[in-house]
Amino acid sequence: MSVAGPNPAHGLHMPRLDEAQDKLENALTKLESALRDRSGAEPELEAELDQTRARCTKLEGETQAVSEQLDAAISRLRALIPS
Repeated sequence: MSVAGPNPAHGLHMPRLDEAQDKLENALTKLESALRDRSGAEPELEAELDQTRARCTKLEGETQAVSEQLDAAISRLRALIPS
C-alpha cells in the first residue's frame, strides 16, 4: 500500500510524505543488509571463541600441573636443606 499520490482529504500531493517513506525504505534496506552481514560473521566468531575457550582450558590445566610440580620440587628442596 503506497501513501504516495493525492491526499483524498485535501486533494494535494504530499512530496514530504513520499520523501519520508523513501528514507524509511532505504533505512530498512540498509538495516537488513547490516543484519545479513553480521549474521554471516557470527559462525566464524563463534568458532574462534570456541577455539579460544578450548585453548584457555588447556592452558589452565597445564598451569595447574606446572604449579603442582613446582610445589613438589620446593617441598623436596626444603626437605634437603637443614633448618
